[in-house]
Amino acid sequence: MNRSLHYSFALIAVFSAIQVSAEDAPSGKQVKSGASIALLTEWPAIAKAPKSDLATIECWIKPDVAAIDRPRSFVITLSNRGGRDSAGLSITFFAGKIRASVFGTRLTAPKASIPDKWTHVALTINTKTINKQAKLWIDGKLVAETLVLERWPQTFEVAQMLSDRWNQGRVYSGTLGDVRFSKVIRYEKSFKPPNDLPADRQTSFSIKAGELKK
Repeated sequence: MNRSLHYSFALIAVFSAIQVSAEDAPSGKQVKSGASIALLTEWPAIAKAPKSDLATIECWIKPDVAAIDRPRSFVITLSNRGGRDSAGLSITFFAGKIRASVFGTRLTAPKASIPDKWTHVALTINTKTINKQAKLWIDGKLVAETLVLERWPQTFEVAQMLSDRWNQGRVYSGTLGDVRFSKVIRYEKSFKPPNDLPADRQTSFSIKAGELKK
């Protein structure tokens, strides 16, 4: 095979790989700084803090540079009106790293996230035991786990995504893909994250990327 023909085949292989990679990427919708999803409106039952519905919280996100550079950026916030950590569940960026907070106990990714890169985040919580085992998964890999001793709250007075209820600029910006809350622990070991998060019989609430209003 001559060099030019070999080079042509190599280029075709590269372009094919790029096309497959793009097709395999999650779907998402761009969200601007200050956008908000009111979960209390979209999912009123969340106000009663139903622990049986919150065994797995997961989403696809592609943060922009601003979201990574902010000291904190809120992705999902379930809390009391005062935002007390011991009364809330959250997924945020803290100094560029993905962090989950489970009633005051924090689980933080070891490395900062890469801007403009799709990332699958999953928080699993064993809600059936007094000492709740919580695990944080990034792109299908377990990055942090701990036991949570704090009691489950009776209500969530704040339940929203992307925005900062307390007006301190801790907002998310970038792209948001599918979001899913589940009644079961979906992940027990390393896994390949599915590109979409379809609703099924174990889903308590979900948002499809194409259905976002913001």
